Amino acid sequence: MNSHIRNIIKFAQEINPNIVNFTKIFSFHSKDNCKNKILVLNNLSRKDMYDYINEAIDDGIIGLIITTTININFLKKDIPVFKSKYLNDNLNIFLDYLYNEPLKDKKVIGVTGTDGKTSTCHFIAESLTKLGNKVGLISTEGNGIYPRLKRTGYTTPRSDILYKTFDNFRRKKVDIIVIECSSQGLDQGRLNHINFNDSIVTNLNKDHIEYHKTFKNYIKSKQKLLDMTMGNIFLNIDCKNTISKFSNIKKSKIITYGSHVDEKIIDRLTKTSDILEDHFVKSNRSLLYKLLINESYSLNKIKFILNKRSKAIRGRMNYFRDRRSNAVYIIDYAHTENALELLLRDIKIKSGKLFLITLFGCGGDRDVSKRSRMGIIAKKYSDKIILTDDNPRNEDSMNIIDDIHSKIKDKSNIYIIPNRKKAIKKALSMSTKDAVIIFAGKGNEDNIIYNNKVIVHNDIDYLKKLLK
Repeated sequence: MNSHIRNIIKFAQEINPNIVNFTKIFSFHSKDNCKNKILVLNNLSRKDMYDYINEAIDDGIIGLIITTTININFLKKDIPVFKSKYLNDNLNIFLDYLYNEPLKDKKVIGVTGTDGKTSTCHFIAESLTKLGNKVGLISTEGNGIYPRLKRTGYTTPRSDILYKTFDNFRRKKVDIIVIECSSQGLDQGRLNHINFNDSIVTNLNKDHIEYHKTFKNYIKSKQKLLDMTMGNIFLNIDCKNTISKFSNIKKSKIITYGSHVDEKIIDRLTKTSDILEDHFVKSNRSLLYKLLINESYSLNKIKFILNKRSKAIRGRMNYFRDRRSNAVYIIDYAHTENALELLLRDIKIKSGKLFLITLFGCGGDRDVSKRSRMGIIAKKYSDKIILTDDNPRNEDSMNIIDDIHSKIKDKSNIYIIPNRKKAIKKALSMSTKDAVIIFAGKGNEDNIIYNNKVIVHNDIDYLKKLLK
């Protein structure tokens, strides 16, 4: 135990000399159960900081550990306060101590990238589970021992939630942990001081610029995962940015994969292919082949896994067929220009002369520059486009839609229907035997955000309701 942690523990013991389990005495968020607990706040720079702390005081906290200087006169109640700058960058070291090194002897795999992180995480977790491993998964679509997952609303959860999950994985005797690592989670230090055995970069394209401000900063956040990787780093050779930015790393062994890497070997090992075998499926097969080869699995076991149909992930390339019109509907989370182009291009190539209708929108308070580019991409591949709301947030939805089609030269066959439910109904009314209709952007999200108003909506559930 270092001196900083020793001082924090001493502070807690002075407040409650009868502490037996230190994981029970600390709380890390004012919305959690704070009664008779010590609230730990790190990197807090909110304008409403005192409201936040006083909310926790009302809920019954008995002490406060904070990384910034505060005026105790602004607190509702006189409580013990301990200031520790140490926790700014070292919260995970503290949590690792509290939970007695829950990752010890566990294999930890981190997955990052702009698109395809969630699908890749689930694909790896599913495959390793079929090979007899007990796999803990932390991803956008839920945390838990695969495939029993519970959604949390996070991609990469807060540090305290992560370590509580790690502790549960240890108690349940998990062998391998797969973590989806978002750029914000990495930037905010939620994964600091975790030793990753392997890491995977699916691709690297411009995204979350509203948060990172520059593409350079976005890349820096992804780099943090690679810096914490002790073993292999798997880079997707299909993405030029990934290769140009990360292939010169000397610390770890670089292994490349991609939709055409080891294609002949993988084709010999697999029996069939179908419409679901898009760009991402081929890329993930290559990744899995490389991953399992490096884990010394036999070719027979790799062949067994490659020929197993992967379980569909809600909101990721979900196919539905209308029995009345025989049209095909596809729901996908594609919300970046790269993901949208890969999706539309693959479907257009496979569907040939079939009629392609694309329904999508763009989020408010996010990267404005990508909107017009996504409009141009949609027009390039689609016979008809329906522009609708995604999550307008604090922006006017019509301004977002105007941005999307502002640079499209031929504005024919573009329908503007802001209300997403009405837009989906319109898409169904346009469906014919030869139609493929794509609903992009929302995936399995459960609501649409308009300013402070949250509208309950899920593309999958609503489409199923209409198809009945």
